Amino acid sequence: NRLGVGTIDNCIYAVGGSFGQQLYSSVERYSVLSDSEVWTEVASMHTPRIGLAVCTHSRLLYAIGGFDGHRRLTDVESYNPDTNMWKREKPLLIGRSGAAAAPLAECIYVVGGYASDSVDGPMQLDAVERYDTLTQQWSLVQPLNCRRSALSCVTLDKQLFALGGYDGKHFSSVVEVYDPEKNEWTFGTSLTKERSGHGSALTVEPTLEDDE
Repeated sequence: NRLGVGTIDNCIYAVGGSFGQQLYSSVERYSVLSDSEVWTEVASMHTPRIGLAVCTHSRLLYAIGGFDGHRRLTDVESYNPDTNMWKREKPLLIGRSGAAAAPLAECIYVVGGYASDSVDGPMQLDAVERYDTLTQQWSLVQPLNCRRSALSCVTLDKQLFALGGYDGKHFSSVVEVYDPEKNEWTFGTSLTKERSGHGSALTVEPTLEDDE
């Protein structure tokens, strides 16, 4: 329950999550090229958690934020499949769970989420953080127009798309698009249904030009 999912090469990783009251730090891997069709355990994270965001950058799998049963986390770890080891990275500026994460150029963006210990009390977040993988530093960029948690994020055409979520009162169909050159969020075409806690993925369909 409330695990994170990411991919490296031809493998799918299921990261953290829970079963009942038990929170997991464990990680399972599935190779789509394997004939065995089984999930295998790899190295566990340092911190058990649910509601974490997961994304891949430069063949490293990042586990970001989440909830450890007591607090919303700033913890960030990266997994290297070549060494089968997790490394602690610079922590988030704002502890959060239920955020979305996606890579864009040399950076990782962490969007929205839920904070339980903010000065204004528990709330959905509009805050967006950017991690520069070269300098290994976090910074705040332009916030979302609509604060929300349990949203999803994908990257397309050098832009970041934030889809759906929950604003604290209502499920959302809102789609916002981030342009890193302008540091600006604009509204995109809304989803046909309000939803939160969903997943999103990107596939690029071949065109006639690709076949030529």
